[in-house]
Amino acid sequence: MMKLQKIIIFISVFFIVVSTFTRCSNEKRLASGKPLRSMDPVSILKKVDNASLAWDWIGMKIDTDIKVNGESESFTLSVRMKRDSAIWISLSPALGVEIARVMLLTDSVKVISKVPLNKFVFEGDYLQLENLLGIPFDFISFQDLFSGASLELDHFNDKYASEVDGLNYKLIEKIPRRVKKLIEGVSDRKAERLINKAEVSELIVKSYWFDGMGFTPIKDVFRHVESGLYVTVQRFGNEGHRQGYMPSKTKITAAGDGVDLDCTLTVKRSRVNKEYTMPFDPPANYERRKSL
Repeated sequence: MMKLQKIIIFISVFFIVVSTFTRCSNEKRLASGKPLRSMDPVSILKKVDNASLAWDWIGMKIDTDIKVNGESESFTLSVRMKRDSAIWISLSPALGVEIARVMLLTDSVKVISKVPLNKFVFEGDYLQLENLLGIPFDFISFQDLFSGASLELDHFNDKYASEVDGLNYKLIEKIPRRVKKLIEGVSDRKAERLINKAEVSELIVKSYWFDGMGFTPIKDVFRHVESGLYVTVQRFGNEGHRQGYMPSKTKITAAGDGVDLDCTLTVKRSRVNKEYTMPFDPPANYERRKSL
């Protein structure tokens, strides 16, 4: 037993030393004008995991500025999240009176609209929300967005290529050969055949950037090969929680395929691992709707 304990302690100390060495090594390289040290994708993902927020509950107030197809709105979101279970959102304009309440579950979306002359209750799926926003977000996407994690990053599948990009590390998801042919350009007839053979997920090219020192997410970029839709998620600042990294500001842009979205989420305050209630009681006299 004592021998096993010594082995465990040695391994723990070894990884701490290696992590510290890599950071110090990069600091010295940058200070001397040299680029970051190259790292393989698996090593980068491990360090990203170590820097990520450890949470079961999150609560936050977020100032939101959004522009969709030329129309601008500003409001405040109160967000409460229970990991892998539910996301509760209260939406208020500048005057502070709640005008809508949203409950996102793993497989459904519920909305209570309290807008005068437009009071209703909606319950449906994420396809309805996608049609409204123009971008394909599901429950995990919203959970990752609010918690500051990279969207759709697969930590358990070695399918990335890595490179140094200035002060950051970049991961590029490897794409099938038939999708590469689409990107390089083929005839319309051949493109149609290639698209029909490809899975939906294969048509989305994903790239991720991480800070070269702290390994926190900097930017995600998604490009849909068939539709031409680009979605970019950028993160700024740090809320400074001891449980790990959470950005102070997140900017989402989407363009192409009839979508023009620009949204900035600025955290006013945040709290991690405090349990919250999620009241959601639709008034009986509100109109029931099946579409948004």
